[in-house]
Amino acid sequence: MRGVRCRPMVVGALALLATAGCTSPGAYWRSRGADLLDVVPMSIAHGWGIGISAQATPLLQVGLGITPIVSQRYGYDDRYIHGIWNEYQAGFPWSMFVADLDAIGLVSVPDRPRHIGFFEGGGITLLYRWQVLRDAPSGEGERNGYYEPNITSWGRHPPLTRESMGALIIPGARRWLEFHDLRLEQGDDDLTAVLGSPMRATLWGTTREGVPASRAWDLFELDAFLGPIGARIGVRPIEFVDFVLGIFFLDPLLDDLPTPIEFEPRPRDAEVPSDG
Repeated sequence: MRGVRCRPMVVGALALLATAGCTSPGAYWRSRGADLLDVVPMSIAHGWGIGISAQATPLLQVGLGITPIVSQRYGYDDRYIHGIWNEYQAGFPWSMFVADLDAIGLVSVPDRPRHIGFFEGGGITLLYRWQVLRDAPSGEGERNGYYEPNITSWGRHPPLTRESMGALIIPGARRWLEFHDLRLEQGDDDLTAVLGSPMRATLWGTTREGVPASRAWDLFELDAFLGPIGARIGVRPIEFVDFVLGIFFLDPLLDDLPTPIEFEPRPRDAEVPSDG
């Protein structure tokens, strides 16, 4: 009897999936795949450095580093930072004076804006990350090595850059960095006319100004980097609920991917009869 009762539920679930496949297979399955990646963000990296870190929501982000860690990562961090990106990480005690490491030639981190207070900056920084995702289809934005962060960067477009400052008890801060065109500011108007060419690039600069970025309040994460390689894995329980409900066309986090707009081919214009 129990099997008979469960059969309508199974049939109903299969019918929902079949309906999804018939209506918009691209948007539905891409959204389910993105939801699944959100549940278990993970990445591997190669570079140099020794350190470990852990996070349990933005209220607890701690790291311990024998050295700062500079790496290139492969994997999925979230829907903004994924694929291949450069990353700089500093755990305690390096995270306490990350902007001063430029003096010894390790990185080039601009000073934090003065208007950012103690609580807005996440309190005492116990873990610092600078993540850079580059848009360089022709290689003009690539650089030898993985020395991030940097105040300046070459490229057709400014890199997508985010910094995170983890703290204890006080929620860690996270923001997107804004870049400005240094050549344009110096009056090089001729270059701006050819920025669309893949062979030309401009010089971008940042001052660590930017808009706040969303924080993952359900993220539990472990990260380790030993010598040339490292790995990071996390879990997000709320994203798991969103993934399960998304199978049944529910989207509590409102993060499903939009359905692509389909354009019908334009009809050929009628031939205009000649005067002859």
